[in-house]
Amino acid sequence: MFLDFYGLREQPFGVTPDPAYLYLSRTHRQALTALLYGIKADRGFMALIAESGMGKTTLLYRLIEELHDSARTVFLFQTQCDSREFFCYVLNELGIETTGMGLASMHKKLNHVLFSEMLAGRRFVLVVDEAQDLEGPTLETIRLLSDFETTHAKLLEIVLAGQPQLAEKLAQRGLSQLRQRIAILSSLEPLSADETACYIEHRLKVAGYSGGPLFAPDALALIAEQSQGIPREINNICFNALLLGAARRHQTISAEIARVAKEHQTISAEIARVVLPNITADSIVLQPQTEGSPPAMAPCQPSPPSLSLGEPFIEPAQEINDLIARRAYELFESSGFTHGHAHEDWLRAESEILLQAPVDVTETETGFTIRADVPGFREKDLEVRAAPRSLCITGKRQESSDQKKGTTIYSERHTKHIFRVVGLSSEIDPDTVNATVSDGLLEIKLLKVGLSKKVPLAKAATV
Repeated sequence: MFLDFYGLREQPFGVTPDPAYLYLSRTHRQALTALLYGIKADRGFMALIAESGMGKTTLLYRLIEELHDSARTVFLFQTQCDSREFFCYVLNELGIETTGMGLASMHKKLNHVLFSEMLAGRRFVLVVDEAQDLEGPTLETIRLLSDFETTHAKLLEIVLAGQPQLAEKLAQRGLSQLRQRIAILSSLEPLSADETACYIEHRLKVAGYSGGPLFAPDALALIAEQSQGIPREINNICFNALLLGAARRHQTISAEIARVAKEHQTISAEIARVVLPNITADSIVLQPQTEGSPPAMAPCQPSPPSLSLGEPFIEPAQEINDLIARRAYELFESSGFTHGHAHEDWLRAESEILLQAPVDVTETETGFTIRADVPGFREKDLEVRAAPRSLCITGKRQESSDQKKGTTIYSERHTKHIFRVVGLSSEIDPDTVNATVSDGLLEIKLLKVGLSKKVPLAKAATV
């Protein structure tokens, strides 16, 4: 959406925990160093505690990358489970079928794998994310895994990562034996203002940005204050700011753009809590979407020039981004969370959801004519939003196809979206937008400011 405008290779403020984007702040560096030391020193149990959105999962993926050549690792995030299910998850990650196996059999099978890894000169590391959701009996089962050892070394290193509720659970009297076994305890703190600026610069550089400062100093200061140094909040504000900056054709993100981006984010979050009560910003990254479905695109009404919520394009852009993010996560999950594929998963999700709609712009002395290829889209499927110097085309349609598998014929439905923002060289009058669709071609005509006929069209911005 804004990649070409800012010369970016990929989305720098995405939702997937890509270790390439990990910025090592003071506490992130300390935590990573401590965990690596604990594993290499055979300390057994380690814990990482941090509030939601602080980058725990990204740091854990970086930890696994660092251990790639010296250890076999298992990463678990399915933590709402009993003891047997927990063992099943571990063995399934190792490619071992557990159907019909009891706890004793699974215990024996895991012990065999651990000895095999030890004989091969490799450590075995189990990383459990979102461990605050584990119940007491399952935590006790994890404690018993420390029995896998020889007289000389531990066969299994365990990292428990979670939110502060994990520390509260470990403080319970019934889990004192597990608490006493935790040799390394690390935590993550919010980024300082200087670290926030470095964090943003780092992510832009990884995404391929090579120009001058993209965020103005006052914008960086405002983002640090608004986000309170929480990486996920920084990502959300920066993503919205880049969307808005590209829509306004601003090469530098100002404090005013950052402020409007934050306001829009807050409003969108409130709407999401009502429309999608089972989906939260926290859950999108850490667990698959199992309830509800992506919301239908809300009808786009003409927006007044004052734009109190920012440009009229941010809401549909955020919606499209959310759809792509959810689909990218599904692909990321189906591939077994394979490292280094987050960008490919995002591009594939984008190609599945977005239809490329080539646009041609013709300018005259009095206005503009914009033509876009929208094959398969009808008038009722499309909406047009206007801003003083830009136009946003959005659309949604469903298509179905009959598939045959054996003797069964079933129908598959696919949803395609259009999202195109067109920058204009002159200011236009939003009240003069006139759009029609014919044979898969969308034609939009609009007049420049001061040249309108002063006759408002009742549905000017609705195709």
